[in-house]
Amino acid sequence: MAGARPLAVLLRRGERPESRRAEPTSVQDAGVVDRGSGPMWPLLVGCLALAALTLILPSTPTYDPWAWILWGREIGHLDLLTDGGPSWKPLPVLFTVPFSIFGDHAAPLLWVWIARAGGLLAVAMAFRVARRLVGGAAGLVGGLFGALFLLSSFRFVRDGALGNSEAMLAGLVLWGYERHLDGRRDHALYLGVAAALLRPEVWPFLGIYGIWLFLHEPELRPRLLGFGVLVPALWGGPELWGSGDALRASSRANTPNPGSPAFAEHPGWEVISRFIRVTIPALQATALVGTLCAAYAWMRTRRQSHVLVVGLAGLAWLLLVAGMTEGGYAGNQRYLIVSTACVCVLGGVGVGRIFQGLQGLAARLTQDRRVALGIAFGVVALAAVAAAPVWEKRVDNVRVTVDLLRYEADLWSGLRDAIDEAGGADRLKACGHLYSGPFQTQMVAYELGVHGRDISPLRSTPPGAAFRTRTIPKGPLVIRPRDPRYREVVATEHWRIATVPPAGKPRSAVSGCPASSPGAPEAPLTSRNGHRDSAFRPAD
Repeated sequence: MAGARPLAVLLRRGERPESRRAEPTSVQDAGVVDRGSGPMWPLLVGCLALAALTLILPSTPTYDPWAWILWGREIGHLDLLTDGGPSWKPLPVLFTVPFSIFGDHAAPLLWVWIARAGGLLAVAMAFRVARRLVGGAAGLVGGLFGALFLLSSFRFVRDGALGNSEAMLAGLVLWGYERHLDGRRDHALYLGVAAALLRPEVWPFLGIYGIWLFLHEPELRPRLLGFGVLVPALWGGPELWGSGDALRASSRANTPNPGSPAFAEHPGWEVISRFIRVTIPALQATALVGTLCAAYAWMRTRRQSHVLVVGLAGLAWLLLVAGMTEGGYAGNQRYLIVSTACVCVLGGVGVGRIFQGLQGLAARLTQDRRVALGIAFGVVALAAVAAAPVWEKRVDNVRVTVDLLRYEADLWSGLRDAIDEAGGADRLKACGHLYSGPFQTQMVAYELGVHGRDISPLRSTPPGAAFRTRTIPKGPLVIRPRDPRYREVVATEHWRIATVPPAGKPRSAVSGCPASSPGAPEAPLTSRNGHRDSAFRPAD
């Protein structure tokens, strides 16, 4: 085999050392043919095409993606400043830098396209991995349920549709596991590195896998050493450039928002408890079935260990996030996406095992394999129909999600309209300080063409311009003026802009800070930290 020949022989014959691969791993029971994973490119093209079609619907990024898009534009201008934004993530910015070439309106949509394609990839990979771990007709059923479980999991569609990166992370992790089973350890390594550029929780898992590869795949050692330098450099280097602190992302993540599990009496247990609560009982039950069947098979014949690996990986990820939350990190539900994906795959495996049991029982009773197969399909279909109330609830959640997406997209387009109505970004920047609600700072900064830290959340010191909106459709306006000198100059369906012009600065109907009237109050221009009194306070 090529894997046994010296590297020099491979090079003389024009073969690339990367082409060497381990034998694919058989993960199914005896008597079931493991046909491997099959080609990947049609799936990738399909995900990209379907994600592109979703852009016909209302589309916009949310808070974190707005910062990545903003940073991509700033890097293109060699003017990166990460202070005031969320945690740095290298992989999204590797996309948003080239996307910035396509213009300020196209760049956000291009990232949303990629993020949604990543979410579709995760659903497809849940199908492929669950199908492969079961095999046969039961594998098809298990794969379908694994994909449906993930698609209907808590806020999966919402987070992916708004451009968050966690759905993409699940796709990369499951794809990497599949490539490992295919014997392509090099591909699994590359996908693991990509995942490690999305969340630092991947690092310990990648480190353990890297040590295993270092011992068992000598030809990968130079790449392992290179990635060991590259991954920390891509996390810390841009932060050092943009904020002067290579570890700013860690300190930023250690400042959780209100409602975070970090504020619970026992933060780690709160993370675990919330995860259990948002996992539907049907998924819990089928995941337990899949795990118990795998454990029983492993104890008897040492088979199905790869199913147990999925379960252990999901559990380890959950405990890691819980431990980090004990240390003060946010512990948001979307950070548990790898645990969610693993549980969904196990749920699909469990449904597949139930299908196999039904098929075997029917075969013994009817002595006809085809009839038994039909009976098994019928029982599973009836069970799915019986669970209609659960699926109906999920459909309602989809409707809520679509309404939310439409509202957030209206906020983006409405912000551009409000800025135009006020006379343009330059006139608003001439007001001095700039302010908005905490979840709109990055979007406002992007549309005004300023750094993220130039938009202060919730409070303001005159002179300045304050951008007011509702974070959710029926919520209150995010901030309310406390300083009486702020006067409203723009009122649209979704936005209110109030200003206090700087004293002594010339202005007219077409230039300078827009004012509500010629005699509108003014304020002397001071530094942002000129005094600590807040001119705005959160809405009640």
